[in-house]
Amino acid sequence: MTALLLTWWAGHPVPGWSALLLLPLIADGTIQMCTAYESSNLRRLWTGALFGYGLMNLLFLSAAAVFRWGYRVGLTLRGA
Repeated sequence: MTALLLTWWAGHPVPGWSALLLLPLIADGTIQMCTAYESSNLRRLWTGALFGYGLMNLLFLSAAAVFRWGYRVGLTLRGA
């Protein structure tokens, strides 16, 4: 979360790219569940970091979208 907060001002991935960051962990977990494969700790670290960054970015993007929507609704109610 700290990395996302520190890099948010410089730019952030769009929701599609953030969703793609979730896929490595999902794929790794699914492969481990369905086969005898067991991933290494380093792979788990990287997939977990990508998943966490993507998930937090999606959370921040959705919070910002809800804030903007609420602000627009508030402005229309104020004008009414």
